[in-house]
Amino acid sequence: MSFAKNIKRSPSGGSSDNYVRLGQGENKFRIIGSTEDKPTPGFISGMVGWGNNEEGKRKPTRYEIGTPAPMSFDEKPKEFFAMIVWSYAESKLMILEIAQAGLKDKIIELSEDADWGDPRKYDVSIVRNGEGLDTSYVMTPKPMKPRSQEINDAVSSMKINLLALFEGGDPFSDEAPSAPEAPEANNEGPDPF
Repeated sequence: MSFAKNIKRSPSGGSSDNYVRLGQGENKFRIIGSTEDKPTPGFISGMVGWGNNEEGKRKPTRYEIGTPAPMSFDEKPKEFFAMIVWSYAESKLMILEIAQAGLKDKIIELSEDADWGDPRKYDVSIVRNGEGLDTSYVMTPKPMKPRSQEINDAVSSMKINLLALFEGGDPFSDEAPSAPEAPEANNEGPDPF
């Protein structure tokens, strides 16, 4: 099973305290979700465009890759990845959404690398430097290690539905499905995640 097997890429390239905000310096997390999680995926890709709501505030509209945009946007929509992660800074499960091409490419590169493979088996650090148009990001994998019991406990009771993002809903609502099924064991023994 390949981590990146079902990630769709663009041909052209809730409550805010539940979403990772990449701060200056190091941001360390563990990717929890994959595209194959059941009953809902823990990793999705899509397109996001920005428009204004009834109050005139900017609001994202997300839609699946390969489907028509639900509305017209002032700026060209961007491809995004959204995934369930364990945030070490917050000590909880959160959603990390990234639209930066370099970060998306690095996740795919790591998942397809024979030495690294599935990024759920190791922590990842994103270092953010700069502000505005001068912002840069560098993603670095950390040594492989099993998830902590604290993370496993959080995963076993989580209710997060990333697909709600495509409907403008809250992935953390009470209608979110139960925790995903445990991943199958690989040939070398149980998965460390």
